[in-house]
Amino acid sequence: MKQSIRGVVLGRTAYSETSFIVTLLTADSGLQTYLFQGARKKKGVVLFPLAPVECEIYQRSDSSMPKMTSCELAESITDLPFHPVKSSIAFFLAEIIQKTVQKGHPEPGLLEFLWAEIAFLEHSEELANYILWYLAAYTKFMGITPSVETSEPRVFDVLGGKLQDLRPAHPAYYEGEELHWLETFLLADKSLALAAKIPTAARARLLDIWLSYYGQHFQGLNQLKSLDVIRTVLHG
Repeated sequence: MKQSIRGVVLGRTAYSETSFIVTLLTADSGLQTYLFQGARKKKGVVLFPLAPVECEIYQRSDSSMPKMTSCELAESITDLPFHPVKSSIAFFLAEIIQKTVQKGHPEPGLLEFLWAEIAFLEHSEELANYILWYLAAYTKFMGITPSVETSEPRVFDVLGGKLQDLRPAHPAYYEGEELHWLETFLLADKSLALAAKIPTAARARLLDIWLSYYGQHFQGLNQLKSLDVIRTVLHG
């Protein structure tokens, strides 16, 4: 059965000299992989991380992996795959999504959110705080949004998922003045969060804290290939 699908490229793996296995985030099937035979020989193939695409898919009854017969950009993207900071962010976000989204689980809301964020990344240069803001926004789609128990919290209970003033009775928490920025990322307008003047060292620690929190819910986040590059981005 043939069908047209809309999705976002999350990754590709060489399958043969001419073919790829392509991972997409789709609205109806969430995370899915497709065999794209002859992809390297076809003109106009776009398979960079976070590419918004429209593809033709063919599912055979005797095959567990559907085949991709064509894949084209659904939106004009000219800066994202070539800008060193933007492309690094795209690779990082693609890794996060692959490690947190369930295969086969419909994700229409997440796809629309990501589609809008791709357009934002394509046109924006306000990127210093973007990853920290994204990780806050993404918790809402994963159902793990921390509660904000107080204004300008100084303690993050990563086990209980709470930003608060008091230390919890267990050791799985972080403490520090920079934690009040997490409240900003979770509750403030996006433009205000991205314009916030956060010291470089604080941004780096906040990334580690977010990843520690995500690690309470998802496995494999300590093996992100793009993490070292992203640390450099945050120091930029």
